[in-house]
Amino acid sequence: MKVQLSERAGAKIVSCAEPITSVDDALALIASCIENDSQLLLLDGEQLPPAFFELRSRFAGEFVQKLANYRLRVAACFVSGPERSERFEEFLREARRGRDFRAFTSREDAEIWLVSA
Repeated sequence: MKVQLSERAGAKIVSCAEPITSVDDALALIASCIENDSQLLLLDGEQLPPAFFELRSRFAGEFVQKLANYRLRVAACFVSGPERSERFEEFLREARRGRDFRAFTSREDAEIWLVSA
């Protein structure tokens, strides 16, 4: 999986540079974080598959759980996207207060939160 590495306030942030297609892509992102000596991951909502937004598919839960198992600090930026169900909006409201996984509408805010720990 192709990733992009950026730096903010002296911290390395890994972000995905191509679309995520399966839950197992989380493992590739984890490996990229380890290879780059970073525990900070930034996800772009536009890179996530439609299944991520359908909670009944369990994609979002399984994907986020894999990242949490490796104690990554993950920010997901949802600027725009497909029509979202009420259940997914509930998921986002909860994720906006998360400790290890947090949802944002601005990449700037997401990066600030990632390096604030």
